[in-house]
Amino acid sequence: MELSSIELFKIISVLNKEIESDNLYLNNVYQVMNDSYLFRLHQVGKSKKYVMVNPKIGIWESKYDIEKDESTGYVTSLRRNLLRARLIKFEQPPGERICIMHFETKKGKRKVICEFFREGNIIVVDENNKILSCLRKLKVRHREIFPGSIYEFPPLRAASIENFQKEDLKNIYENDLEIAKWIGRNYSLSKKYIEEILERISIDKEKECNKLSSNEIKKLENEILELVKVVKSHDLSVWIAKDENLIEDISLINLEHSKKSDYYESDSLMDELDNYITLNLSKTQSVTKQEPINKKIIELEKSIKLQQDAYNKNKDKAVKLRDLAVELSKANSYTEILDGREIEIIKYRHNIIKIPFIDSEIEIDKEISAIKLSSLCFDHAKKLERKIESIEIASLKLKSDLDKIRNKVNKQEESKSSIKIKEEALWFEKFRWFISLEGDLVIGGRDSQSNVDIIKKYAKQNDLVFHSEIVGSPFFIIKEGVSDTTITETATATASFSRAWKSQSSVDVYYVKYEQVKKGAPSGMSMPKGSFMIEGKKTILKKVKLELAIGAVMHNGKYTIMSGPTDAVMRRSLGYVTIQPGKRKASDIAKLIKNKLILKLDNDISEIYKGKSIDEYLRVLPPGGAEIVDN
Repeated sequence: MELSSIELFKIISVLNKEIESDNLYLNNVYQVMNDSYLFRLHQVGKSKKYVMVNPKIGIWESKYDIEKDESTGYVTSLRRNLLRARLIKFEQPPGERICIMHFETKKGKRKVICEFFREGNIIVVDENNKILSCLRKLKVRHREIFPGSIYEFPPLRAASIENFQKEDLKNIYENDLEIAKWIGRNYSLSKKYIEEILERISIDKEKECNKLSSNEIKKLENEILELVKVVKSHDLSVWIAKDENLIEDISLINLEHSKKSDYYESDSLMDELDNYITLNLSKTQSVTKQEPINKKIIELEKSIKLQQDAYNKNKDKAVKLRDLAVELSKANSYTEILDGREIEIIKYRHNIIKIPFIDSEIEIDKEISAIKLSSLCFDHAKKLERKIESIEIASLKLKSDLDKIRNKVNKQEESKSSIKIKEEALWFEKFRWFISLEGDLVIGGRDSQSNVDIIKKYAKQNDLVFHSEIVGSPFFIIKEGVSDTTITETATATASFSRAWKSQSSVDVYYVKYEQVKKGAPSGMSMPKGSFMIEGKKTILKKVKLELAIGAVMHNGKYTIMSGPTDAVMRRSLGYVTIQPGKRKASDIAKLIKNKLILKLDNDISEIYKGKSIDEYLRVLPPGGAEIVDN
């Protein structure tokens, strides 16, 4: 199935209406389902929008959480040229199966020209139409597409039907072409629409134009005008033909006279296209990637088995070494303990021995005391335990990779329900946030811009404003009159999400009334973005402890991830993990938190959190390294 120019005209009208009042910026581009491209658009304070482009089909807005392919090939070029660009508008050259996305970047204006004919193409050009990149290079008689050349549209084969005028039929009597061919050559109109128009007015499609009566020409004029009216209307309903769950065709009008399949009316062209991508293209992707995926699964399973064997071997050895160390610490001579355990002692050279059970490489003085040998055993046990931690992280990564790959295997026919609809973010999830022990929503800044938003847009009269006594602290706000418990919790969050977390030391936190926060710098002075002047007395909480918990919570009907003071998270969560400042990097901690949370949740809920990306877990972590505190 492919979209005709008039269906594309309708889609572009809808897309332009969607962006009329929003400042949309390109947040990222992903390659999805082999040869489709998902443009993620960000708008301040609102949910993200997603535009899907498939060069062989068309363009539409998407609501689905579609699995992203690896960031290779053309997607890297799109990112290089367009990231953080502002979207201005969508445009369609009259009668063409082409959509132009207009962007404004720091380097000037850019256009993404999406061609939906032949094999399709995606071309990025600058303000002078110089091609910066293209999905496919092309060299034909009428034009060339390659980086560095000037972009030219393909030769116009027919006029756009939206521009039809009554005068267009004035000289039709003079033509001996068959009427269906005449319409097709003069207007950019699909065969299905031509046949439907002629069937409705009972004109044989093979009838020559010069044999049409004036009455037939009048009827033809009226039918074409009716079609143009539908194309230009704001009505988004369409007619759909399906073969079981797969869409065969989409039409802007009911093909009641010429149809060869059963059509039904749908309220939204955009939704039908979006549903189409989830069924047809995802199924195609699974089939084409089956063989290499199966091979990768076998390789990963072998690696996981090796990692598990290494984990068990090292863990067992560490336990035995600790047991041996305890016995040696109480003995007068190490030989009696080793002999009793039948542990081999190798005479290496004069007065030097090796004990392979402890460490095959270490050279040991034959006269070593039992207590010193005990210390060696403890040291080696610690070394093995550190190795076990690394093995655990590597194993979790392998298991995560295996889970991702297994999801791509087409074990059964894909269904619409197997692809998730993107969850709408709760309004406060763009900030730091938690629900206090007593049920209050507490929000704080994530960066300099959100610090500004917190104070200027969300803080109100009589609110309390919190900040750490350190550069690089968020502002948190709560309502005046809350309990001492909520004040303490908010101070903990303010400290923990500040740069104090990186230094791994407690920090003083103060709070003031909203009226004490001055939004502008005094005359002649300037302040960094996200900073504010504080006037009057501060209430200071000394040496606030740094500790957070990450929990799986249900809030406002959504399963989400909350990070905040331990008691608050523990009360609200279905399962939680406590963290403290440490040296383990954020990406590793996020993977461990995800794994531990999943193990603590009931089966159905654990599947929800298993499906959440690592980015969602990373987003709730404080700045800097961390360690998990067992709870």
